[in-house]
Amino acid sequence: MTNPVWVLCFALGVTALLNWRSVALGDHAVERVTKPTFMVLLMGLAWALYAEGRVAGAPPLTPVLVALGLSLVGDIALLNATETRFLVGLASFLLAHVAWIWAIARSSGTGGFPWLLLPTVPLLLVVLARFGREVVRHAGPQRVPVFVYELVLVGLVLVAAWRGDWVVLLGSLVFLASDTILGHDRFVHERRWAPLAVMVTYHAAQVLLVVGLLR
Repeated sequence: MTNPVWVLCFALGVTALLNWRSVALGDHAVERVTKPTFMVLLMGLAWALYAEGRVAGAPPLTPVLVALGLSLVGDIALLNATETRFLVGLASFLLAHVAWIWAIARSSGTGGFPWLLLPTVPLLLVVLARFGREVVRHAGPQRVPVFVYELVLVGLVLVAAWRGDWVVLLGSLVFLASDTILGHDRFVHERRWAPLAVMVTYHAAQVLLVVGLLR
């Protein structure tokens, strides 16, 4: 990897740690800066990895940047927890997942039989039966958009499993975990540790998807 990539990786790590600390301590001023900054840096990392030379099977850069850009919009929307901003964030991340599906579909994958589907499908069924259904049931007037969001997220995981790259699949599964914690915390039962867990898993998921597709 080139020096710009290492510098961006270091900056991402520092920004993530500062963001996690701000979430844990309730420091909203630092959170408002570090949350969008992380995504801007990750967009820079995606561009730098792509500029190093497109690896075999990598997708075009456009859908990756679209996914990260929509995630950035969602991050900014969710800095305030009003119902309107939550719906804006939900729509932004739904479209971001569609863009990730687009990016994964444009990659070549590993080829052969999609063995990763075998453990992934029952895992999805368990998560949906145990947590997804509960979140939708408690979502009230937001039940329909939340249900549609869950369907798109499941689609992301299935496409990642079909392509057969375990890093990309891991990223999509960690995204599923992050959004499940967020939904359960918002609609079912609040937990003190949930906001920090959401951000740690969210950052990990985005990095895994970028690295898995462009490494």
